[in-house]
Amino acid sequence: MADGISHGSLLGIALGLLLGVYPILIAIIVASLYGFMLSRVSSTSNVTQDGLVGVFLSGGMGGAIIILSYVPGYKPELFSYLFGNILTIQWTDIYFLTGFFILITIIFVSQWRSLVITTVHNDLSHVIDLPVDRTKYFLFIGTSITLIAGVKLLGVILVSALLIIPVLIANQFGQSLRSTFGLTQFIGIFSTLAGILISYVMDYPTGPSVAILLVMILMVALLYKNIKAKLSH
Repeated sequence: MADGISHGSLLGIALGLLLGVYPILIAIIVASLYGFMLSRVSSTSNVTQDGLVGVFLSGGMGGAIIILSYVPGYKPELFSYLFGNILTIQWTDIYFLTGFFILITIIFVSQWRSLVITTVHNDLSHVIDLPVDRTKYFLFIGTSITLIAGVKLLGVILVSALLIIPVLIANQFGQSLRSTFGLTQFIGIFSTLAGILISYVMDYPTGPSVAILLVMILMVALLYKNIKAKLSH
C-alpha cells in the first residue's frame, strides 16, 4: 500500500505543477481518494487490495508522466518530489506538517482501541459494536496522507521506506503492540535526523541517506536477533 500510493501520488504532484497549485495539496487529495477506494475495496471481493494498489502505482505514474509532458521547460522541482530535497522545504510545508501532526495524533489516540481491535480481529470488532467502517477509513486515508507528508524530504521513490522499515526494525525488539508502536516512532525520528546529519556532513542527497541508514539499521537488527537466537539455544 505504501509503495503503490507513494508512487501513484505523483499524479497529484504533476497536476499541481501543471495548474500552478501547491503540489502537496493536490497530492493529498489524490492520496485520500486512493485511501478511500482501498477502504471500500476491503469490504468487497470484486477487486483485491493488492490488485488495486498495482492500478494506483501504474496508473498514477503513467498519468503523471503524460501530464508532465505538458509542463513547459526544465522541471527542477519535479526531481525534488521524485527523490526528495530538504532544501526545497519551505515554512509553508513546516506549518502544514506541524498542524497535520497535531491533528493526526489527537485522532489516532482517540481511535487507538478501535484501530487495534479492528486490525487484529475484524470479526470481534463487529461483535462488540466498534465503528469498524469509520476506523478503516481513518486508517487507510490517514496512512495515505501521512505518506505525502514525507514526500519533500524523501521523494515519492523512497518515502515508503520511512513507513515500512522502522516497523520491521521495531518488530525485532518490541514485546507488545504498544512497545512496537513506540519503537517505530523513535526509529523513524532518529533515522531521519541522523540521515539529515549524514547528508550534511558527507554532502550526500538527503532522501537516499535516510533510506540507506534505515536499511543498515534493519540489517544490524536482524543480525543481532539471529545471534541472540543462536546463543539462547
